[in-house]
Amino acid sequence: MKTVNCIGSCLVDILLSPITKYPQPKIRTNIFVDELKSSPGGGATNCSLTLAKLGTSVKLFSKIGNDLQGDYLQEELNTAGVQTKSTLRRSEKRSTSTVIVGVDQVGERSFMSYHGALSDFKLNDLELKELFDCDILLYPDLFNLPMIDGTPLCELFETAQRRGILTILDETWGISGLHKGVFESCLPFVDYLMPSADDLGFLYPGEKPEELAKFFVRKGVKNVVLKLGSEGVFVLNNEISLELPAIAEKSEVVDTTGAGDNFNAGFIYGLSNGQPLRWCADFGSKVAALSVQQLGASVQKEELKFLFEAN
Repeated sequence: MKTVNCIGSCLVDILLSPITKYPQPKIRTNIFVDELKSSPGGGATNCSLTLAKLGTSVKLFSKIGNDLQGDYLQEELNTAGVQTKSTLRRSEKRSTSTVIVGVDQVGERSFMSYHGALSDFKLNDLELKELFDCDILLYPDLFNLPMIDGTPLCELFETAQRRGILTILDETWGISGLHKGVFESCLPFVDYLMPSADDLGFLYPGEKPEELAKFFVRKGVKNVVLKLGSEGVFVLNNEISLELPAIAEKSEVVDTTGAGDNFNAGFIYGLSNGQPLRWCADFGSKVAALSVQQLGASVQKEELKFLFEAN
């Protein structure tokens, strides 16, 4: 099995559900919800946790605060088997990054974010010798780490490819917003590009996802894996084109938080075990389907074990 190193966000999600409306300014309102849950969050953390629960050797490179929230995340990662001994840094200046997630009646979300320790996360926090000691290098948080996005990331991916390491990129609606120039500058150094069609709609308004996939391949991406939400998955490279339907029915969706991250983890698990692209995409869809049937991004190890055995 191949080893995975993951760079990106490590934070706490505080989930409130269901949100039927939001407080209005200057109006005395109090919104009550039925469920409150704290959960590890962030693209890199969600991917790492699910990969570790599936039995993959994975290291997380990120930054948290020197506080109780950071202790909580460290314990969750340790319990799952994610390696963090020398790769999860502690900030002495800022608290652990935190996101308040409002989940509506159909599982869609709104966010309020404190960026915290991730604002300090920079290239100098990465031990490059250890970072490149892997088979797969994953960066699922483009636009959320402004001190790594852009040129530093391009250089990391270019170096990784020269060393024979597979590079995987996903983006998120992060603190930096969405910037087409930053996104496209990375593409020549990406083996697997795994964005959501929703985010691409903001970067490339009016463009069809399938046409964008062809454009990304022309830009140098080896494989494009487009997450189409309820429409499924589209996979494209210079040799094959695949379309797979979504697994979860809309009636089963409780919360879509982390669905894309869990898809990524399932897909990468397949890659790390030498499975063909169709198997990877199908298994990723099944892991994502599990994740949306509960509040929060974390999938239980027992559920993943059952899914793997059934697959």
